[in-house]
Amino acid sequence: MVRSEEFQIPVSLVPLANLPNLRVLYGDQNKMVMDTFIHASVPKFQLKLISLSKCITSQELSLEFLTFLHHQYDLRYVDLSENNFTGTVLIWLLENNTKLKYLILRGNSFSGRLLLPSAPNFNVSTMDISNNKLQGQIPSNICSTFSHLTGLFLSKNSIEGNIPPCLSVMKEISILDLSNNQLPGKVPEGLIMNSSLSILRLSNNNLSGSVVPAILYANGLERLYLDGNHFSGEMTNIDVSTFEFPTSLVEIDLSNNKLFGKLPGWIENASTLGILALSSNHFEGSIPMEFCNLNSLTYLDLSQNNLSGSIPSCFNPPSIEHVHMHGNRLSGPLSLAFYNSSTLVTLDLRGNNLSGSIPKWIDTLSSLSVLLIKANYLQGEIPVQLCKLYSLNIIDLSQNIFSGPIPSCLGNLTLAMQDNKVLPYVQNVVFSEEDESTIF
Repeated sequence: MVRSEEFQIPVSLVPLANLPNLRVLYGDQNKMVMDTFIHASVPKFQLKLISLSKCITSQELSLEFLTFLHHQYDLRYVDLSENNFTGTVLIWLLENNTKLKYLILRGNSFSGRLLLPSAPNFNVSTMDISNNKLQGQIPSNICSTFSHLTGLFLSKNSIEGNIPPCLSVMKEISILDLSNNQLPGKVPEGLIMNSSLSILRLSNNNLSGSVVPAILYANGLERLYLDGNHFSGEMTNIDVSTFEFPTSLVEIDLSNNKLFGKLPGWIENASTLGILALSSNHFEGSIPMEFCNLNSLTYLDLSQNNLSGSIPSCFNPPSIEHVHMHGNRLSGPLSLAFYNSSTLVTLDLRGNNLSGSIPKWIDTLSSLSVLLIKANYLQGEIPVQLCKLYSLNIIDLSQNIFSGPIPSCLGNLTLAMQDNKVLPYVQNVVFSEEDESTIF
């Protein structure tokens, strides 16, 4: 085995050509360079594992320059990810190495169509060609060519055409990621219900159709990402009395679609659901009381809809961390919904019609880091209890009708400038001009 760090690796591996017992080569995060001369001899080694990840060069290289690979016939694991390799996907490598199980080519510049070897390869388990420049359709015979696939990653390409129906019946596939492509049409019937799938990511395509009742049949699926598509229809127009919600689901992301109608009350049966994202749709009406039964929730995003009414006071999941409800028409006072939520980190209620005052029990939110209540109709004094939120990093109280003095203790909060991915454009304490004129 050879492991190198911070070396210049010649693409032909000439310095290693005379090592007949070499089986494993780790060369991650080094610099791959062109040879000063062409070495035409056949290397004496037969590798089983090669990993040359993140060996970025100053120029784009074709894999054809890695001439030693043409003489390898016993490879089981190949990782050439995060480089500047160009050309078409190296089908010859799959044809030469029938025992290959893991092929990882993500983060390169491979282009053209995804071509498959002429003969089936029953050993390939994981294929990752994400973040390249692939075009065309996914070959319809991909399932028969790689019948034992457990992970297929083709995200962040320019793939188009329908999703092959055969993926719905693959018996061993566990992770399928086709996100960030140009896939049109409907999701094949049965794909979401494939009992072998645990993670299905189809985000940011041009997919359409309905998402129920398929979700209700998703036995075995743990994480479902359908965000950034054109799924439409109502989620409540179905008789759920004959369904048993899959207990395996822990994450559902249906944000940025065209779903409408009321939020589904049957979601209360999702006893294991930890993440629910339904933002940027057209949901309307009130938040169902059934949401109070989602005791496993850690993340809820209902933002950018047309929801109205008050936030149910019973909504207080014991482990909730992030709540996003901005951009709706929610009204009424800040209820006891979040009272004593010691795990809550983010509370975003911007752009609603909330009224009343900031409750004095706000200091029970001991882990709160982000408090955003901009653009509501909140009034009264700013409570000194805010000063007890020692984890507070971002607070935005602007565009309300607060009155009275700003508690001087707010000046003692550190409000550390942390790297925050939630809302990097809002920092520290924010008041609008209207608030300042009212307060002063």
